[in-house]
Amino acid sequence: MHDELSPGISLLKVALKSAPALLCLGLLTGCVETKTTTYEPQNRALDARQARLYFIRHPSTLNGFGAPPIKVDGKLVGELGAGSYFITDRPAGTHKLTIMDVRNQVSCESDVTIAPGMSYYFELGPQVRTNIDAINAATSWGVTGRPIPCGYAELARMMFYSLDATTGAAVIAKLKERNS
Repeated sequence: MHDELSPGISLLKVALKSAPALLCLGLLTGCVETKTTTYEPQNRALDARQARLYFIRHPSTLNGFGAPPIKVDGKLVGELGAGSYFITDRPAGTHKLTIMDVRNQVSCESDVTIAPGMSYYFELGPQVRTNIDAINAATSWGVTGRPIPCGYAELARMMFYSLDATTGAAVIAKLKERNS
């Protein structure tokens, strides 16, 4: 009977000996820096007939999720890495903002209405379902915006948060300083 248990016990010993290394590897994958990719010019002047949309992701926000693709009205505008931002300009009106997940499926969709000549700031943060989630988003990940209602909420791990213009501009300045 002892011989029958030996393979299981040996496997358990190997697993226990490997656990610290696997834990370290798992923690390191969360530290992998993700790169932001943009599909529209980032240095053009704002046309007065357009609104400027800033998509922001704090350095500590959900690092393990890579650089999720962001779409506006179904068009891919960028992939948002941690500790970065990008811009896109759109005409006034209502637009659909979409976060895609790693399987390239819709994770969160939100409708926003924008006015010409204005700037709008959207943070990427964890999905909030309860008040305690909102507190955790602010304290753990630095998310300071107001959650925007999200379609597909039961599937979403991330969602958009809206920032006022003063706070949004300050966050952008801080990210520029950090990344220079």
